[in-house]
Amino acid sequence: MASAASSQIAIQSAVDSLRRPLRPTLILSSAFALLAFLIHFISSLWGTHLGYGFFRDELYFLVCGHHLDWGYVDQPPLVAVQARLAEAIFGLSPTGIRIFSFAAGGANVGLTGLLTWQFGGRRSVQILAMTAALAAGVFLGTSNYLSMNSFEPCFWMGAILVVARMADGSTGPRGWLLFGLLAGLGVENKHSTAFFLVALLIGLALSPQRRLLWSKGCAAGVAILMLLALPNLIWQVAHHFPTYELLNNIAHSGRNVVLSPPAFLLEQVNMLLPTTAPLWIGGLVWLAFARAARPWRFAALTYLALLAMMMALHAKDYYVAPIYPMLFAAGAAALGQISRRKWRPIAYTAVFAVSLCLITGPIVLTILPPGKYNSYVKHFPGADAKTEKFTSPLPQYLSDRFGWDEMAQGFAARYNALPPDVRAQTAIFCGNYGEASAVNVLGRKYGLPTAISGHQNYFYWGWNGYTGESVLTLGNDAADYRDTYEEVTDLGAFDAPWIMDFEHHHYFWLRHRKRTYAADWPQFKLWD
Repeated sequence: MASAASSQIAIQSAVDSLRRPLRPTLILSSAFALLAFLIHFISSLWGTHLGYGFFRDELYFLVCGHHLDWGYVDQPPLVAVQARLAEAIFGLSPTGIRIFSFAAGGANVGLTGLLTWQFGGRRSVQILAMTAALAAGVFLGTSNYLSMNSFEPCFWMGAILVVARMADGSTGPRGWLLFGLLAGLGVENKHSTAFFLVALLIGLALSPQRRLLWSKGCAAGVAILMLLALPNLIWQVAHHFPTYELLNNIAHSGRNVVLSPPAFLLEQVNMLLPTTAPLWIGGLVWLAFARAARPWRFAALTYLALLAMMMALHAKDYYVAPIYPMLFAAGAAALGQISRRKWRPIAYTAVFAVSLCLITGPIVLTILPPGKYNSYVKHFPGADAKTEKFTSPLPQYLSDRFGWDEMAQGFAARYNALPPDVRAQTAIFCGNYGEASAVNVLGRKYGLPTAISGHQNYFYWGWNGYTGESVLTLGNDAADYRDTYEEVTDLGAFDAPWIMDFEHHHYFWLRHRKRTYAADWPQFKLWD
C-alpha cells in the first residue's frame, strides 16, 4: 500500500511539473472557442445570403420543440429543448436557431485545449490541438447547424477531462458528481453516448486506473447519470422501445453504406482531415505506451473499445468522431514532450489553418455558391464520401437545405385554390418528416394547416382529426393512390434547384378516402 501511494505521489509530481498554470490556458481556450463560434455564425449568415436555408433535420427538431416530451422515436429530448429555446430567444431564422450549436462547436474546440493542458502540453501545442479540432471536417460540419451532434463531443470530452483529472490525482472522488451530470446529459442528448460510457468502463477496468471505479464517488456519479437518463428510459418503456424498433428497421433496410473494417478506418482519416492523422494516431500511441501518459492509459483503451464496437455494429463512421479531440490533445502533448523546438508545432498548426481555409471550410460550410461547389471540391479526394445511399446534386448536408420554402409555397398555392368549404376539411399529408416539418414551420406564414405524417414521431402526433375526405400530398405516381382514394388529381410537379433527388415529386389532390385515417393509421407508421 505504501509503495502504491509513493508511486501515485511520484506520478502526480511528474504531471504537475509538466502542466502550466490554468489561467492562461482558459484565456487561450476561450479565445479559440470564440473564434470557432464566429466562423460558424458568419458562414451561416453568408450561406443564407447565398440561398442555403434550414436543414431538413432542423425543421423537424423545431416541430419537436413544440411537442416537448421526455423522448421521441429517433432521439432523446435535449435537441428539441435546444430548438425550442433557440427559436424563443433568437427567433426563427437559420442562423438564429443554430446559435447553441455554434457555441457547442466552440466549446468542443476549447475543451480540446484544456485536455492538452491536462496532458501536460504547453501553449504552442494547445494551439495546435485546438486548430486541429477546428479544422476537422466532421466537427466543423456538425456544429454548423442545429443538431445533437454538435453537443455530443462536449459531453464526451467533458467527461474524459474529469476522469483524467481524477486518474492523475488532480481532482478527488467528488469529480464523479460532475462526470455523472455530463454523462447523464450526454445520454439525454444522444443515445450513442451509452456506447461511449461502456467503452469508458472497459477502458478503466482494463487499465491501472480501475481503482477509480471502487469508490463511493463513482457510485454517486453513476446514480446522477441514471437519474438524468431515467425519464427517457421510462418514456421508451411506456412506448415499447420505439428507438430500438427504429434502429432495427434501419439496420435491415440496406439504406446505410456498410463499410469493411479497413474502409471504416480510412473514413476516420478522411472525416477528420488526412493531415491530422499523424497527430491523433500519435496521440493514441502516446496514451497507450508512454510512461508520462500512464495515469491516462484508460483513454487509449476507451478509444479502442469504442472503435471496435462501432465497427462490429456496422455503425456510421462518424459515430466515433466525438472521441477524437482527446487524441488530438494527446498527440499535441506528445509532440511538445518529444520536440522542444517551437517551430514544429507552429508549422503543423499552419498546415491545419490552411486546410481549414482551403479544404474543410469550403467543403462543409455554406460559403461556396451552390453552382460553384462541385467544381471546387472535385479536386479533393474523399470529399464526396457518403454514409447513406441517397443521391443529390450536392452533399446531403447541403442539398437538404434547399427547396423547403418552395415546397411550402406549392402547397399553399394549391390549398388556397380549393373552395373554402373543401379547404376546411383538407389535410396535408407528407411522406417524410422533412416535408411535413417544412409545411409546419415555413407554411405558417402562408396560412397552411398542420401537416400530418406517419414518419418518425409524427406517427405519435396522429391524424389531427382528418378523415381523408380531401388530402393534398406529394408523391410520384397517381397509381399509388387509386386503391385507397376514389379521385386522384395530379396538380403539377414540385421542383427546386439543388434538392435531394428523391424529393422531385408531383402534388396530388386525393378525394374520398375509402377508409378513414383513424381506421388505417397504424399502417402509416414509418420508422426508418
